[in-house]
Order: sequence, then structure tokens, then C-alpha cells
Amino acid sequence: MAHFINTNKEYYWGDWYFKDHVMDPMFDYKAHKKELSPYYEQRGFKVSMMFADFFSQVNGIHSDKYLSMDVYYFFVVPALNRYDFINAYLDKNIYTELFPNVKQPATIVKNIHGHFYHNGEEITADQAVTAIQQAGGELMIKPTVETCNGDGVEQIELFGTDQLKDMLAQYKLNFIVQEKVKQHPDIQRVNPTSLNSMRLYTYRKLDGTCVFLYPYAMLRYGGKGAIKDNTSKGGGTCLIDTNGLVDDKVYRFKSLSVSSLKQETGTEHLVIPNYHGVVKTLLDAHSRLPYFDFVGWDVTVLPDGEPLLIEFNLVPAIEGPQLMAGPMFAEHLDEVVDRARRVECSKVQANKKVFDKGSSFYLHMQ
Repeated sequence: MAHFINTNKEYYWGDWYFKDHVMDPMFDYKAHKKELSPYYEQRGFKVSMMFADFFSQVNGIHSDKYLSMDVYYFFVVPALNRYDFINAYLDKNIYTELFPNVKQPATIVKNIHGHFYHNGEEITADQAVTAIQQAGGELMIKPTVETCNGDGVEQIELFGTDQLKDMLAQYKLNFIVQEKVKQHPDIQRVNPTSLNSMRLYTYRKLDGTCVFLYPYAMLRYGGKGAIKDNTSKGGGTCLIDTNGLVDDKVYRFKSLSVSSLKQETGTEHLVIPNYHGVVKTLLDAHSRLPYFDFVGWDVTVLPDGEPLLIEFNLVPAIEGPQLMAGPMFAEHLDEVVDRARRVECSKVQANKKVFDKGSSFYLHMQ
């Protein structure tokens, strides 16, 4: 029996995740499930060809290099990024300190670990309410840690003192209140109600240079009436080419079908304004993250063409990129997989302890 770096337990988890999050329920995953990818088998990993079968049926790109979910999450990400630092860096409240030269939504109030801040100064909860009321206008509130897919992002509709106090109490701690972003009209026309963002990826190679990962750049937009840009709200995702031209094909998770941006939204020949400026901004920003070699960036463009950072991801999903554009990492895959092969992990029995303030630790049982 062949010995693989990834265990059967991890292999089966990868299968489950794929079926639950990505695969069209009508897809016959059993057709090639028992076949193994020659590319990964030669490198010590057990990867089912069902991934390649599904992705290639959607995008027409046939290859045995599609990453499985378990190899990516359990080996590739830990090889590229410092897992023990991830949670601290992903707090959206510290973005302005991490990237002082990158444009970000104007912040009114921060709540960090239960403490309120306004203009860099700690304030009381009552002062936070007053600051929000004085700002007025269109404001958004969102959690700042352990969030994904726009969960918890809401527009503030009521500015009465008691109403604001109730809303802040519901969010408890670790959130931020910001002005609603006014995106470039060219991007907004895809869907006027949602903040339509781009997801771009950068990778730091072993020689230390950061590169933009093409062709995995994508534009994401929300459904009719939605304020969020994810497909779970009825939106879609389209690829962006190297010159910023948005492709007409619209992709969605759990679907073998591809639709048309023009037919769905009436949008055609959309070019992302200042696209090369966006890419340069992100490559420069990546240089400020020395512990992380693979980053997924969510950005948009302001009416004046300036790139605006929404958030960055240190465990960025690759299911979408592979669904749309083929095996992740393209010409850098050999280097990435070689790095993943050197990942070592020790497995221990553990109980997770979680406390009211949101902190947690693992109590190891020997």
C-alpha cells in the first residue's frame, strides 16, 4: 500500500468539504473518485481526480494539477503562512496601522477587545454613540475578527441613542463603524446596491519577490437589492484579464452551468479603472506582511480611480479560482507543492477553551 503525506482522514475531509461547499449536487463525483492524480501522486500526496473532473467540466481546462481541499488547507497554507500569527493580523481594526499608505474606508468608531476608539483615542460607549450620530450619512457596521462572506455586515439605518446602543450591544466587541464606500461608477453599474469587489491573489516566491497571480483575479457582485457581493446573496463572479477587462462568463459555487454578465446585469465591455494601479498597490502592501507568502485581497476602486482596500485574507479560498481559471498557482505550483511537502505537524488530543472576551486556547492532553 502506498504511503501518502496526507492521511486518509485528511483526504476524506477534503472530499466532504468539496461536496458540501463547491460541488454541484447533480455532478457524478463517483466517476473518477478512485482515480488518483499522477502529478500529486509523484509528489507524495493522495488527490482524487474527481476534483479535476468537476472543475474541468465547468471551465474546460483539463489537468491533473487541481489542488484538493485537504492538501491546500492542511499543507499548502501552513507551508506559506504563519498559522500562529494569522488571527492577530486579520483584525480589521489594525488595517490602518498595517497599511498606512493604502486607501481604506473612512472609520468613525472602532471596538477592539471591548474598548472603543475614535480618531486614535479611547472613548466611552456613550461617546461612541455620539461620534456615530455626529458622522451621520451612510454608515456600515461590521465584525472585525473571525468573519467571512460578509457575515454581520449591515448598514446603520437608525441613529437614535437607544437604537444605536442596542445595535452596538448586539455586536458586543471587535467591530468597526465606517462610512459606506462610494465605488467607481463603472464598477457600480454591475449592481448598484452592493459593494462590488475584486479578489486578487499575490504570492511571495522563495527568492523573496512578490508576484500577482494571474489568471485568478475576479470581480464579485451581489444580487439584486443586496449590499454584499457574495454569490450566496444571488450575485456572481467573473474573471478579470491582465488589462482589467471583465469576462462575460459568470460562475457560481455548486453549479456546473455558466451564465452571462450581459444577460444578467446588462453590463458588457467592463474594464476595471486603474487596474494596473490596483495590482501595484497590492504588491507593495504584500511587502508589509513578511510572515505570509500567500494573500487574497478584496479591493475596489473609488470614483477618482484610487484603489481601496476592503480586507485581506491569509487563508484565502481557492475553490473559486480553480472553478474559473484552472489549477491554482499556475507556473508557481511546483514550488508551492515542494514547500507543502516539507510541512510537518504533530497531532495531539486537545480540548478547546473559549472565554467571554472571545479568546481561546487549546489545553493539550498528553
